[in-house]
Amino acid sequence: MNTLDHQLSALKDALAAETPPTATDRAVAAAIAAARRAPRRSSPPAADRWFVWPLALAAAIGALSFIVRQAPPDVVPEASAAPSASFMPVVPREELARTGDAYVMPARMPRMALAQFGLPVNPARAAEPIDAELLVRPDGAVLAVRFVN
Repeated sequence: MNTLDHQLSALKDALAAETPPTATDRAVAAAIAAARRAPRRSSPPAADRWFVWPLALAAAIGALSFIVRQAPPDVVPEASAAPSASFMPVVPREELARTGDAYVMPARMPRMALAQFGLPVNPARAAEPIDAELLVRPDGAVLAVRFVN
């Protein structure tokens, strides 16, 4: 063993028989007793707080839906009820004929949407989005779509 180990061993042996002063023992015991007597401030159990996050989420969704419904549409040029020849109907033509008001709204769609309408899709560009215009009723239902070059 080195010198430091010998010195620490000698110090340990010297202090082994020592005890703390009785005043220190009494002070520690008094502090422990005071801590036990003092009322604890504890948070409510987790079972009482489980509803906070779902309630906050519901409030946020409600606020967002209210804001979105109150916001005016960005682009709402008037369109006739009958779509032009370049629009492809998404709903039956009878429903298009019954629609009084409709709006043309710009949109970006996945290029693979072309295939759903029977149009050719270049596989090399399948991941790219494509610009489109949607014919939309005032209630938000999509009536027809037109793909823009």
